[in-house]
Amino acid sequence: MDICAWQASAGVCLRGEPMSRHSSASGKPATDHTAIIGDVPAMWSKLRWDAEVFRDFQVTYADEAEPLAYAAINVCIAASGLKDWAKRAVPRKERDTFDEDLATAVPLQAMCEAIANTYKHSAHSDGRWGGSVSLEWEEADEWGPEGYVLRYIGPDGRGGLGGGIAANQFRELLSDWWTFLLSKKLVAPDQGTPAWLQRKILKNFPALETLVSKGAQT
Repeated sequence: MDICAWQASAGVCLRGEPMSRHSSASGKPATDHTAIIGDVPAMWSKLRWDAEVFRDFQVTYADEAEPLAYAAINVCIAASGLKDWAKRAVPRKERDTFDEDLATAVPLQAMCEAIANTYKHSAHSDGRWGGSVSLEWEEADEWGPEGYVLRYIGPDGRGGLGGGIAANQFRELLSDWWTFLLSKKLVAPDQGTPAWLQRKILKNFPALETLVSKGAQT
């Protein structure tokens, strides 16, 4: 008998490592736990929410490191979770190639999954990424005021598109995810901007009501 299986009741294997405990689906709606997230479009909205929170913190709390770091981790967790929701929602015949399809369509997904796994499992995980995160104070210049700037550095030691600045990376992440979800018919082209974002825009710019109502995804 496999020793890890023999020790399953104790929750450890021979090396003393905690065993993964995955509960089976209960059959109850996801909203019993999430309140409002019950499908892929709602999970996409959550990813966009977290990216918007990060953007707001970059503008409002640039002099504080913690809000930026925490918000960036939340974006990665949401992207990692969206993968699970989307994979479960596609036809069964598409699931065998889903991971590769996603990796090609959303290059930054590997980064998000590596960060989310490190956060979740309390141990560094390179996954398919192999990069790192930089959070440093930068002086004001022609591009912006002074403050902390979070960057994602690739395995080659470079920041890539937009200098690796997280706000730019998240914008690319959102765009790629939306295109991917459309290709899988998991969202509708006319779904428009999430309702919470419409309310936010209209609160700040009432004159844009006509434009916002069209709900173009950008």
